Amino acid sequence: MLARVREFDWSSTPLGPHVQWPGSLTAITNLLLANPFAVIVLWGPELVQIYNDAYQVIMGRKHPAGLGQPTRECWPEVWDFNAPIYEGVLQGGESFEFTDQPFTIHRQGQDEDAFFTLSYSPVWEDNGKVGGVLVTVIETTGRVQAERQVQQHQEELESRNRALEAFVELMHDLTLHADPLTLIRRAQEIMLSLLPEGFVLYYEPEGPLWRLKVQTGDLRNAALQAVIDQGLPYQTTHNLPRPWTTRTPLYQNEDDKTLDQLEPEHVAHVEATATLPLLVKGEPQGVVAVVVFHPHQWTPTDRAVLDTVMRSLGLALEGAQGVARLAEEQQRLGAANEELGAFSYTVSHDLRTPVRHILGFNTLLRKSLQDQLNEQSERYLKVIEEAAGRMNTLIDAMLDLSRTSSMLLRASVVDLGALVKSVATELETDLFNRQVDWQLAPLPLVVGDPDTLRQVMINLLSSALKHARTREVSQLRVWAEERPEEWGVFVEDNRVGFDPQYADKLFGLFQRLRRQDEFEGTGVGLANVRRIVTRHGGQVTATARLNQGATFSLTLPKQPHFGK
Repeated sequence: MLARVREFDWSSTPLGPHVQWPGSLTAITNLLLANPFAVIVLWGPELVQIYNDAYQVIMGRKHPAGLGQPTRECWPEVWDFNAPIYEGVLQGGESFEFTDQPFTIHRQGQDEDAFFTLSYSPVWEDNGKVGGVLVTVIETTGRVQAERQVQQHQEELESRNRALEAFVELMHDLTLHADPLTLIRRAQEIMLSLLPEGFVLYYEPEGPLWRLKVQTGDLRNAALQAVIDQGLPYQTTHNLPRPWTTRTPLYQNEDDKTLDQLEPEHVAHVEATATLPLLVKGEPQGVVAVVVFHPHQWTPTDRAVLDTVMRSLGLALEGAQGVARLAEEQQRLGAANEELGAFSYTVSHDLRTPVRHILGFNTLLRKSLQDQLNEQSERYLKVIEEAAGRMNTLIDAMLDLSRTSSMLLRASVVDLGALVKSVATELETDLFNRQVDWQLAPLPLVVGDPDTLRQVMINLLSSALKHARTREVSQLRVWAEERPEEWGVFVEDNRVGFDPQYADKLFGLFQRLRRQDEFEGTGVGLANVRRIVTRHGGQVTATARLNQGATFSLTLPKQPHFGK
């Protein structure tokens, strides 16, 4: 710029030839040309421009024509702002400063928003008068826009957080209200709390009409309310079918009052609208219409809030459907369990009468034929007696299973180690001269029902002793493993074992892997174990290999939720 200023034909400007400039103008020109920052001097009544290299960048396409040009001609778009400032500097010798001053300027052939930090100072002549205005300029457009973008992102994040916090309450309400319309109303209340004054409507299509299902807020027009209550035509109410079919929101900063073919006087107070599809599992269920009474531009923050609300509402409705299905399933399951328990109890009692008659008449027959019984007849009567005895055993087992399924579980702290030692002592009375190697590791305190947990250990340990009786020394090992949310309890023995592919059958009702003449039993004990452990919220499994023993494992949650 130094060479350009020296070579410029200043005689064509109000300043005249360079050699005729006053000393103050020459001095200030030399200073600004050496300054690394953007500086411009406006000289004389016409405010003729002289600027340096740094200011040339700010000029854009206005350079080089702006050199020697009156500033009003060069920058007409900012003259209204600058004119009173120049007057204050020239007439009163005042100084002015502005930080991040916004302007709409036309330096690149089109309007653009820019920000500048400016200082305006007088340039004094030797006669004590102000000859010109010295302006230092720092363009802050990039910084200001970046800060505004950060602020916008922050506002968007805060709005999303507010919406999410509100939906934490909504998800909490889900545990209290599974009704979809109740959840939608709560969502509408959240929208109104986060957006400008207005109302929110929720529609669902029914045949040829859009039916209003939920409304939050006053429409402020009785005639409009009456029209909406009657239902809006499906095809001609374009604000609703569009988001329904495209599954994308429709935002209008200025409501197009012709779209829905409503009477103009009914919607004269409506300024901005947004219609958003309510998607549940990806499918449209209805449309939410948000209406604002005052002029409003839908900002990215607004859209982020509404997007968060609608997504969360969709998830809440999915959850509500799941809760409803789960409650219905639990009700059916509970009813089935009650029916099964009642059936088992009734059948068990009804079966006792014919079995009792069989045993009674079998005894009478034995007495009446006492002197006439031969060996074969005696064997027949014994078979009948043994079969009836097994039937009574099965009936008792069915009653035990029925009671286990229906009895109320009482949660308390159970010393599992003391319980297992007590069961082992009880079982030892029936072992006679058998040798048993008990390996009982320390066991934890657990939370559960003491009576049914005792039944579990009796069934597991008695099963182990029964199936290991063919061993010279029966070995039983019991231990536990702690896990983050549960205890694992294990019972290992040296029984004859079983084929692993049939492990699942062990816990089925009346399922047996061995013949009755090998090992007695009803096939109910392990089914009872699984039922009790399941009601405690745990699981039971078994692993084994033929002739190499078996291990039964069960889990007990540290915080059980007793089921039916």
